[in-house]
Parts: sequence; structure tokens; C-alpha cells
Amino acid sequence: MDPKPMDPKEEPAPTAENPTESKLETRPSKYWHNKIAKNLRAPQREHMCHGRLNPHSMYQNNEGLSSTITRFYSDHFIHPERLIDSQIFTRWAIDEALKDYPVESTFEVTGEIMKGERLTVAVGKAPVPKEVVEAIQAEGLKEVDMEDPNRKDTDCEIFQEIGKVAEEIIAASPNSLGPPVEACSSYLYMKKCGEYGRNKLTVWRSPLLPNLDGQDGRRGLLDNQLTGIVFIMSRFLGKLPRLTLRGKNQWDPLKKRYIQPPESQRQKSHREKLRGPQYFGCVLADSMGLGKTITTIACIDIMIGQALNVAREEGKPKYRPILILVPTSTVASQWVDEIEQVGSRHSIKKIIISGNGARKKIDQDRTRILTCKEFVENWPDALQYVWDENNKEAARTVFVISLDTWSRRTCRAKNIKQEDGADADEYETFSTFTEAGRKFSIVVVDEAYKVKHANTGNWKSVALLERQFTLLVTATPCMNTLSDLIGPARLLWTSPQEYLKKKAETWNKIEKEFLGLEDLERLDREKPWDDLQLIGGWPSMLTKLIQTGAHKASSKTDIEGTRKYLKYFERLAILRRAPSSSIYWDWERKKTVPLDGLLPNVDNFTVNIQSDHALEKAYQNVHMGLLIEYMDAVQNFWKNSDTTPIMVTYRRFQLASASLDVYRLDKLFSLNGFGAKVQDVAVMRKSTINFMHLASFLLKPGDPKPKVALDYVKLGLRESPVLRYIIHHIRQNNLDNGPTRKIQKLLITEASPMLAYYYELFLQFLLIHCKTLHSGLSHDERRELIASFNDDSDHSCQILIQMYTVGFAGSNLHKNCSQVLVASQAHSLPVQWQTVHRVIRVGQEADVKVFRVKVNNSFHSFRESRQIEKILPELGTRAQGSINNVLVQLLNLFQYEVNEAWKSPEGRRLVRSRNMMLDPYEAPEAGPAEKRIKLEDGSSAEAGPADQDAAEPAKVSFMSKTGTKRTIDGSNESAASDCADYFPDLEEFLALKTRSAYYEEYKRYPEPLKTSFSNAKNNLRRLLSYGGPFNNKFPKVWKVQDLDDPAVLERAMELMLRVRLGSKAVEMLPYPLIDFSLVDPEKKERLERLLGGVDITDQDIETVREEGSKPKDIDEHYDNTTKGGITHAIKRLEREAKDAKAISKFMSEVTTRSEEEDLEEVEGADIEHEDDDSDDGDGVEDDDDTGLDYGYSDPDDDQQDGEESQNIGFGASEASNQKTDTKEQEATVDHNGNYDDNDDDIIITSSRSTGRASAKSKGVVIKTEETDDVIFHGVNTTNTVDENLDHKPEVKSESPSGNIISSTNHVAGARSIASDGSDDALKEELPGESESDEDMPSKGFGFR
Repeated sequence: MDPKPMDPKEEPAPTAENPTESKLETRPSKYWHNKIAKNLRAPQREHMCHGRLNPHSMYQNNEGLSSTITRFYSDHFIHPERLIDSQIFTRWAIDEALKDYPVESTFEVTGEIMKGERLTVAVGKAPVPKEVVEAIQAEGLKEVDMEDPNRKDTDCEIFQEIGKVAEEIIAASPNSLGPPVEACSSYLYMKKCGEYGRNKLTVWRSPLLPNLDGQDGRRGLLDNQLTGIVFIMSRFLGKLPRLTLRGKNQWDPLKKRYIQPPESQRQKSHREKLRGPQYFGCVLADSMGLGKTITTIACIDIMIGQALNVAREEGKPKYRPILILVPTSTVASQWVDEIEQVGSRHSIKKIIISGNGARKKIDQDRTRILTCKEFVENWPDALQYVWDENNKEAARTVFVISLDTWSRRTCRAKNIKQEDGADADEYETFSTFTEAGRKFSIVVVDEAYKVKHANTGNWKSVALLERQFTLLVTATPCMNTLSDLIGPARLLWTSPQEYLKKKAETWNKIEKEFLGLEDLERLDREKPWDDLQLIGGWPSMLTKLIQTGAHKASSKTDIEGTRKYLKYFERLAILRRAPSSSIYWDWERKKTVPLDGLLPNVDNFTVNIQSDHALEKAYQNVHMGLLIEYMDAVQNFWKNSDTTPIMVTYRRFQLASASLDVYRLDKLFSLNGFGAKVQDVAVMRKSTINFMHLASFLLKPGDPKPKVALDYVKLGLRESPVLRYIIHHIRQNNLDNGPTRKIQKLLITEASPMLAYYYELFLQFLLIHCKTLHSGLSHDERRELIASFNDDSDHSCQILIQMYTVGFAGSNLHKNCSQVLVASQAHSLPVQWQTVHRVIRVGQEADVKVFRVKVNNSFHSFRESRQIEKILPELGTRAQGSINNVLVQLLNLFQYEVNEAWKSPEGRRLVRSRNMMLDPYEAPEAGPAEKRIKLEDGSSAEAGPADQDAAEPAKVSFMSKTGTKRTIDGSNESAASDCADYFPDLEEFLALKTRSAYYEEYKRYPEPLKTSFSNAKNNLRRLLSYGGPFNNKFPKVWKVQDLDDPAVLERAMELMLRVRLGSKAVEMLPYPLIDFSLVDPEKKERLERLLGGVDITDQDIETVREEGSKPKDIDEHYDNTTKGGITHAIKRLEREAKDAKAISKFMSEVTTRSEEEDLEEVEGADIEHEDDDSDDGDGVEDDDDTGLDYGYSDPDDDQQDGEESQNIGFGASEASNQKTDTKEQEATVDHNGNYDDNDDDIIITSSRSTGRASAKSKGVVIKTEETDDVIFHGVNTTNTVDENLDHKPEVKSESPSGNIISSTNHVAGARSIASDGSDDALKEELPGESESDEDMPSKGFGFR
């Protein structure tokens, strides 16, 4: 049905005047069911032209077409072929729509923190200074001189702008900068052949790499790339051999061999010093855009050309091919293109690719594409030599294939035989290639975050291979937390462990002397290439570091622990540089080579959005209902460790914080057999709806129907603060073509599929060409969309919305875009940065501006807090050497914040009273006008008159509903007294603590204090704790030794992150708490009771979710993990696997709609991201993601990577077998609350941590003792029905063999109705409902 602005025949929506109809809004309604079927599910005529709404198509049957369109667009003439017409209307409509939201009071942009300040980084032999010469006072910022007055003239210093320093420290590691450039260039016979970038970086060429000579348009190597090649070779080989040249000048026709020039003493010295511990592998983790793909190919080229990939067994050479595993088939094609251009034909003779979407160009004669059948069953006769270890050509063959395809085609499960030869009810995983005796010399895993979990098919498909060397390539070794390092470390440890065990004396020494983390410090006394250095990569040591830290801090790894001990793994295994890094030229480190200039400058800003009063009130009420639901789920979690309800609530929090319009659509749809999750968005996309179809669901009782386009625009913005800023930003930056006359592009990043779709439809209605890059697109559609966005023509895609949860390998978006708007925050900062880096590439000609949107007093503050707390432990390892001096300077630069806090009335009052209770509401007439001061969190607080702190404030008392007497200066009197008793000592009150320590302290508070605890005061208290002695009478001057205190180191790293993000401050929140000053007191009191009865924080929940253990078993879990529990866990998971071959037959037949499927929101979800060179992102994926494939199927490989065909139940009228955005619902919740991105990394597991999967030889149903959830290859297919229904219907599906697959929904806390029977959470206003506009009585209740 085509939408029409006015339709008198349309059935009226339920209204407040009709109580019978209005009541239908809180339960399924036939009216809404029909309307959803008519407007959203039924196919619509598409009225789009050039990515914009086309009114000529919409009104083509109307008489007076031109006048109708002009009237609808308020006297603006619109023609789809004239961009200028659309831009004129768009500018006018945005200006009119935003008149009610003054920009000055609505949007506050912060960024360029400390811009202009320069930090001194001392290099050379200058010792750490003994004291800081100058402190930074509150009245002015001065540069701290870290120079040692006694240093020698040969020492040098470099000065860097503070933003560059922050980027370098966060994105790189001082332990992983690689060998010096001079030695590497000498070893590889490099010569300078040009310059690159605005800072004229050196371009190198070598006779070893004839296709990288920098001539005739060909590329050369940069400093970071040549050092990367040597680092990889040193970790592969240990002692580096002398490389032989095979040019025309070296060929002796008489002797018929290549004659090598003599090696000079200097060359020999460099080569010997470049020696490393033979680790047989490493992690190449340079930042996005630094050319990791070229580095890898060049290294492979040299290894093949020098026959260094040839193994020797029993004195005989073994020639084996090389395997490159990439994230998608699109990226595979990109790797093939690069190998064809860069790899010399002498070294790489044959390239073999396979998988859906695999393609080659006409002139790529070295490349051979294998069909799935050829790859799995009938290996071509012409390629039989590849597996002949006596054939030299085998070692010159390179495979390139999607990791998902590889996992599915090569990983199988088989019965474990009993002693009597009978099949047991247990299975083990094996590789068909290993079983067939097929081995590899080098295995490269591009985007190695896909192998970070050892219980996934992807990880096992690599771990089970027989290989000599392993290279992991990723810009984000820690995508989420430090535990992400365990899987890669185990992959790398296979060969070193075998190597060490052959050296009995060394291995015995290791087992006897290296028992704890502190023993790693012995490695500082060993030579850099000593075999003992390999202990730094021992997985059990890494596990001890991560688990011991988590045990001590309860929620996060100790930042000081990572500073001390993670460096041993980093310097052994990881090479990690950033575009702002400075690597060393010489061994003495007297000269540095800055990489700055390789990528464009990046300015980061944070946009703080202040909602208007009506929206603020509505949001606070919605947030309160969600928080009550969340706290109920937290209480239940302590009993059953089920994180699903908590994750579901996170999704709703994120929807509500960005748009109450979308939040209410989600609720209305869910109550009426539809939804706003991935599969529902897929249905709406298929129906080709536009914004006008959604508009009728946004109307409230009494709202007039939209008549003209501006009415629709205002309706769509009414309760969507993020969208308000999006169109404001577009109005200011993207609607004028500028001096270049090119269309101005914008990349928007988003976490929620429904929010992305809502923004897309809205902007299209505003006549802006906007598209979303989602996995529902085919390979060709994705390529066309990316090409359109990179184009600069008038009708190309102008606004592209990139989903975090959609892989985007190969989607370089920098050609015409230099602006990024982060519309919602990802679950972790590395994921967020990965997406932003789509436009920060080599070749970007303009400086890039990144705007991060954050709605004040919303869930965004909590999400930001969790992002920071996840990354802080990893950053602890950066505090080494000269970086310590930088951190001290930063602490002193920001000390003015602490000094201001000590001078503020709030700070002085808090120090006097030590009262951490909430301050109740004080009427405006209670005192004179007050001065507003800025706190560390960036908020404004009321400060009294100048003499206010000298006098006791007047006490205004009232009675709460519980009968407790409350006063204006202390919340409630008894609780305030308890608070003072709890902090009797000021020194203890202001003691330095880490964030985790504050959370641990919060859990120990007495119930009265927790119920009315003020997080704003706690954040102020934390800031005050960094003051100087005698109540900051003598302001603190930080020194390097102060960094030994984890709390000081944590603040230094937090300041770095603030500079990097352009953020004023980061709050410390145990739960998603906000200020609730506009909420009904009854709701607040209910929340108080919940807060008082909970003894865990969100940080504890994440720890348990990551580790897969119940809270009560945490201590035991750490012990078991440290003793090899990870290996045991994998074996257990494999034993619990059922007849997976039978299961795989029925996966596509099961009709499910689970609450967990909307995983784009999930904290800690494993998300398909990439890092680049070929790049991090997504392109298209090939073959569906099934992880372990227990039987060959899908002979045509006709599905995209990570996508599978599902039969989504939307009612009898819906066609089955809808194709869903599986990449947008990537992560699935397993029984421990872990997440997997369905990228062929399928976790084989039961549905509860305490459940034991039954194993029957004929069964196809995996059941647990706790639930009847069906698990297919680890994917929970529990059917979730409307949340308001008490009865959870059983879902059944019959297999071809007659087996019945059944499932019953037991998702605790998934209902929106509160646990005590009240329906507070459902009282939020829905379309058709009314709510009083009067402010409810407030007592100033808030949780800031």
C-alpha cells in the first residue's frame, strides 16, 4: 500500500477518548496486527530514485501532479534529477524542524582536548628525571619540563602534540616497536627510492623484491614495513641466515651459479643482533592502514625465494605450500590482487583460491579457482604436486581462502572408539587435511580476532593443522578484553612447546623455575634471543596473569599486573605500531623515525546532547522502568548465571537513549507479533517501505495527521535526540558542495539495526541519498554501494550507515569521505575504532573529523564507562620507559581539574561531611541564585554563595513513603549517620583506589547507603583523592614513581583515552544509573529496594560471562583455568556434542525468533571486524558460517560468508525461508553468556553452564537439565514469543527422518512486566496512549 499524507478512509487508531480501544495498547491488538501486516509486511511500491524518496512516483496517479508535490513540500519544487532542488528543501526543512531545539542549548561539542599542548618524550640514554621541575597550577597551564639537565648532547628529545601522543600510546606499544630501521635495511639490501606523505617518509626498494621497487607507479616499502618483515623472520627462524641475491649482476655464466659479494663486518653485526627467540610465529598488529598485507606478502616472497619455508626432516627437505586464511571471499580476491602485483613470479608460482565469490581477473594467469567439489572430493590432477613434499613447486604455492569456508570444509567430528571397538557417545574434532597428511609450511590468519576463542570451529580448523610457522595478522589483538589473547597464544605455542621439549635441560628448568608470574622477571636478565624468552608466550602464564588479576579485582584484570608482566608476551610475539609512532633508526636509539604523515590528521570530538524538558522527563521514566527490569535480572543472575535478560535489557537501553520513538516502535511491534530486531528489519526492507509507512505508528492520541512533508519531519524528530544532531550536522557540513563542487560525504556508525533503518528512512524522506551497509546485501550489491559512496557524482550515495556488527573487510571508504559520526557506541572501543578507520586510510587527502554522539543523562554514560574499563588493563602495559615520562606530564597537565574540585563548595562540603548520600530536591526559592561550576564529569553543579561553605545549610525535612525522615543535606538522617560511620577517617575516605576497588567497596556498603548512594559524589570523591597533602594545600606534583600505584596509572591512561575521544570526563557507574529527578517517587522507592538488595555490579556479571563460571564458583574456576582447565573445557565441549552431522541437516528447518538474536547490542559480542590492509571490515563473506562442519553439504557453496538461510516465523501469512541480516545479529548468546558472531565460529555447548548435554546416537535434540532449549552447533534456537504472554508455546520441527526438534522458552527476565507483578515497564507511553504532561512531585532523587 502506498502511504498517503491524508486518507479519510483509514481506520482510526485507538485513542484516549475510547477507553476500550486505548486499553488494547498494553496487549496484543487486532488493530495494530492488521496495520503492521498492511504497512510493514505487505510488499509496497518502491518510490525511490537515486537513493531518495521520489514524490513523482508516489503521486503519479494524482491530477495536478506538479501542484500536489509543490503543496506537499511547502511550495518547494522537487525533481528527482535535480540535486539542487532537493538540497534547498532539505536545508529549509531542517531549519524549520530544529527551531524548537535551539542549537546552543541542545548540542555541546567538546574536543581537541589540550590542543596545542606538547609533551616531551625523552629518548637516547637520558635517565628518568628525579623530579618534576614545574607543576601545573589551576590559574594556567604550563608545559612540564622533563629534561634531564645532565644529559649528554648526543641525547635527543622529541616533542609531540598531545593528541598524537594519546593516539600512539593507545594504538601502539613501546614493547612492540620492532627492530631498528638501519639494521633491517642492511639485512634486506634496501636502498632509498623515493619519499611518501606530507612528512616525506622514506620509500625503500630491494633486489629481493623486484615488484616493490617504487618505479613506474609501483609501490615501495615504508620504514614500518621493512622492519615488520625482519621481525616476522626473526620470530620464525630465530637466527637469521644471510640472504642470497639472484640478480643478473650475481650470475656467473662460467660457474653457472650466483656469486655473492662478501658480507661486511657491519652487515654481519646487524644480522646477528637482529636474531630473536625462535617462536615459529608472531602477531603482526600494526594499526589499520599501515600496510600489513604488503608486509606479509613481501615476507612470504622472501621466505619462498630463499627456501626458508622448506622444512628438513631426517636431513631431507620437505616442500609444503602456504595457506592464507582471510575473513571473507571479497578479501580473498583482494589478497590475490596484491599477490599478483607484489609477489615475484620466481617465488610464487601458483595461487589457489576457492569459495563462494572467489574470482580472478583475466590477466591473473597464476591463479586457479577450485570449486567446492574439487577442493573437498576430487583434487585436480594438475595440482597433485601441491601435496608432494618432494616437489619444489609445492613450496611455491599459496592458498587463499575464507577462514569460514576453510573451517566448514576441513573440520569434522567423529565418534571416539571404546576399547571394544564400539562407538562411544563422545566425539572428537579432526581436520580432514591433517588426516590426509596434507601439511603447510606457513599458515597466515588475516583478521586473527576470528580465532580468539579456542572452543570455536575457526580456532580448531587452524590449531589442528600440521604447520611449521604461524602468522596472525590483526590490528586488534584485544577486541574486547585481555582474555582475547589466550586463543592466539595457544595457536602460536604449539611449535615452541615441541621445540623446547626437545631440549630436555631447558624444559626441565622451565618447569621447575617458572611457576608464577613473578618468575617472568628473570627474563630481563637473559639474552633477547635466549630460548627462555619463549616463556613469555606460554599460555598458562597468560592465563595466570588474566585470571589472577580478575580474581584480585573481582571484575577486571589488574592494570599494574599487566604493566609488569604482559610486556614479556608483547615483546616476544607482537609487533604493534601506530601512525603516530616513532620507531628507532639505530641500536643505540639515538635517532627516531616518526611514522606521522603516513595517514591523515584526525580530530576527535564528543557531541553532548541535552534533551528538552519533556523528552528528558519521558526518558527518565522509560530508563527507570528498564533499570528496574535490569536490577531484577541482576538478582536472578546471582542465582542462575543467566545473562540473557541483562543483554536484552541493554538492547532496550540503547534504543531508548537514542530514540524514544524507536523504543516505542520496538515495544508496540513486539506486543503485536512483530518487532524491531534484525529479522523484522529484514522483512521491512523486503517490503520496500518508506518513512511514511512508519509515521502512523508514531502518532500519539490527539496528534493531527501529518499533511505536508515538514509535518513528517517534525514527527520523526520529536523524541529522537541523536537524529536531531545527525540532521543538524548534515545541515552544517554536507548540503553545500563547496569549492570542489563535489558532493560532501558522511559515514555514520551504528549498533542497532532498527536505529540504522529508522535513520536511513528518515534521511531518504528528507531527500538525502542514504544507505545502510548491511549483510542482507549480496556481494555485488555491497560492491556497488561502496563504489557509489566512494564516487563523487551528484547522485551517488551521500550518507552511508555502517553497522558495527556487519563485517566490513575491504570496505575502504576514504576516497571522498573525511567525516565520521559515531551515532551509538560499540560494546568496546577497538570495535568502534575499527569502524571509524574505514575513512582513515593511506591515500586520504583531507584531515578526518570524528564526532562521537553522547546524550546527557542516559545509558550512553554507562556504555562509555564500560568501554573505558575494558581497555584500561591492556593499556597498563604501555607504561614502560620514556612513556612513563609522558604519562607524568599528562597527569600534571590535568591536575588543574583536581585543584578546581578542591576549591569548589561541593568538594569542601564532601570532605567535611563524607556523606555519600543523594541530596534531595531543593526548591529554587530556598536560597539566592547560585553559581554553576564544572565538575570532572563535565556536568554543572550548583554552588552556593561565596560564604556558603562557612555556614550550615538550612535543613528542609519531609517524610518519605517509608516513614524515613529525609533532610536537605543528607538524604535520610539515619543513612547519613551510617555513611559518616562508614567513613570515619578522612585519609581512608580519600585513599587512592582503582575503579575496580571502588566497585568492590560499593558492594560492601550497608543497605541504607546503597539505596541512596550518589555516584556523582563518588566521582567527585575520586577526583579529590588525586589532590596534594593537607587537603591539597600543597598541590600534587606527579613523578614517575607515582605510576607504581595502580590508581595513578589508571588515571593517566584514562586521561589519554579522554584526549583520544575528545571527552570531558568518564564516569564510574556500577549500573546504568542516571539522574531521576523527574520520575515518580514510587518508582524511585522501588528501585531503592532493589539496589539495597544486590551485592554484585555489572563488572562482576561481565567477568562471569567472559569466564563462563557462576559467581559462587569464581575462585574454583580461576584455579581450574590456571591448571589447564581451558584444555579440559574444550574436551568437555567436544564430548557434549551430539550427532552434529544429523543436526546440521535440520538447522535450516527450524523456525525461531529468540530474544537473543538481536545481538548487535550485546556487550562483549564477538563481531566480525577486520583491520586492514586488505582491510578490516567486511566485504562480503563467503559461505555460511557454521564453524565445525560435521558432514559435507552445500556442494555449491551458494551462501555468503556468515549468512545462512532461515525460516523466520512471522505468522501464517509470511513466506518462509526469509534471508536475514545474520551479520547484524552476529553474536549469539551461549550458555555462559559468551557471544559468538556466527562467523563459522560456532561454539559447541549446552544451554546452561550446569547443564550436561545428553548424547544419544540417534538423537538430534540437545537438551540440558535446566531447560529444553535446542542448541544447533552451539546456537540457541529458543523461540521467544510476545513478552506479555505467560504461556510459552513449544516449537516443533520435524526432520526428514521423522525426528522431532522441540524447544520451550525459559528466558528469565525477558518479559517487560516487572517481577513483582506490577506493569511499570509497560506504562511508558505507546502510540495511542496518553500521559500527563505535569511534572510529578520530585524529591531530587538521582543516581549521579
